[in-house]
Amino acid sequence: MISFFVFLFCLCAVYTVYLFSTRKATARRARVGERLTEALKDAQGDNAPRAQLARSVALSEMAWLDRWLKKNDTAMELKRLIEQADVRLTVGRLIWFSLAATLLGMLMASMLVSVTMLIALSGLLAGALPYLHLLYKRKKRFDKFLADLPDALEMISRALSAGHGFQATLRLIAEEMPEPIAGEFGRVYEEQSVGLSLKHSLQNLMQRVPLLELKMCAIAMLVQRETGGNLAELLDTSAQTIRERFQIKEDLNTLTTGSRLSAIILCVLPFIVVLMISWINPGFLDPLFYDPRGHRLLALAAILQVCGLWMVRRILRIRI
Repeated sequence: MISFFVFLFCLCAVYTVYLFSTRKATARRARVGERLTEALKDAQGDNAPRAQLARSVALSEMAWLDRWLKKNDTAMELKRLIEQADVRLTVGRLIWFSLAATLLGMLMASMLVSVTMLIALSGLLAGALPYLHLLYKRKKRFDKFLADLPDALEMISRALSAGHGFQATLRLIAEEMPEPIAGEFGRVYEEQSVGLSLKHSLQNLMQRVPLLELKMCAIAMLVQRETGGNLAELLDTSAQTIRERFQIKEDLNTLTTGSRLSAIILCVLPFIVVLMISWINPGFLDPLFYDPRGHRLLALAAILQVCGLWMVRRILRIRI
């Protein structure tokens, strides 16, 4: 137990030194962002939505790590994941958090069992927690964006029917709609304000929010601007279509609730059985954990468990 607290102390000390060494770079970047934001607000007027064009491209506060990460394609994918999850975090810190979680998970597992495979598996699962958290945050953000998208399209349609320009309607969305749709459309408005074409602005929006419904609307807008037509009517139709798709998804989620619950029970049941047997008859499962043949059986069981989870997810994931 003493080694565990010593490890926690060392971990906290290392992270404190890391934050202390990068505090100047973080403060300097924040000051530059505030100055650019104030300059853009003064140029656009007091009633303009908050400018957010000053976006950090640094992947880490450490210069040598930042240079290495920018050459790595995986790091750029992680940066996109962080942006889509709307989390104030750099790729470098995400990697440090994952390494710290891996070490902590391995240490905690080593205090309970002495099987190398289980210790390594515990470390991998703990190290994946930061990434799973980002995926969860991104999913929640995309769900909120999709729920508000029909209202935003109808607001754009009404503003266009009232005689407002398309850029003015984007500003209206940024001011009136809740997050995250206000921030994303506000960024499109900011890119338009500095001279970026509508095509490139919408393409950037589709990269940040890769939702099928948004891609349908963006492509329809671009085609309409090239061929002509009633954009307000097109947006009304798109909003109605998205609402119907959203309603069908909700109905499917309701109908498959029992199946998803059964899948969760089947996935958790083996662990519950192991715990119950270990509690009723201690030592009965020792050959499974301490014998090489038991290790191979555990590895096979883990592979089959992952395959079962994947198959259940594929069956219950109905695309509309």
